[in-house]
Amino acid sequence: MYSNMLDRLNKQKDDIESMIKQYQNAQQPINNFFSSNQTPSKTLVEWRILNENEEVDNLYVQNKTLFINETAMILKGVDGSLEKWEIKKVYPIDKKDQKISELEEEIKKLKEMINNEHSKSNSTIGEFEQPNDYVNEPIEPKPKTNSKYISKQK
Repeated sequence: MYSNMLDRLNKQKDDIESMIKQYQNAQQPINNFFSSNQTPSKTLVEWRILNENEEVDNLYVQNKTLFINETAMILKGVDGSLEKWEIKKVYPIDKKDQKISELEEEIKKLKEMINNEHSKSNSTIGEFEQPNDYVNEPIEPKPKTNSKYISKQK
């Protein structure tokens, strides 16, 4: 029983040693984008996420570097030159949400038109302009219909 157990443990030990040799002989995978034997070229641009307390002006860069945070994107050259862009998050909306926003905008415009018309009509109430030609002339009533008197004969 003990020899059987020792044989099994020795076999596991041999298996583990062979696995260790295989891992030692295997080439290690490269976990970064740039291997160490490459020389930086002019087209190489590194990128970094910019923390809130970092200032790009004070950071040293060896290659052209693109800094990104929530609201800005800044490209800094080795010579210290800066190019800045503002970032605005845009969330995709489906057709229903787009139609709702269009209708809300149309309702807003119609309300403004109604309010403008209402204010215009209030300003003209009570205002009556009389032409200057007839200010001093008396107004004579005119009959609305022409009628003739017809007498009945008996």
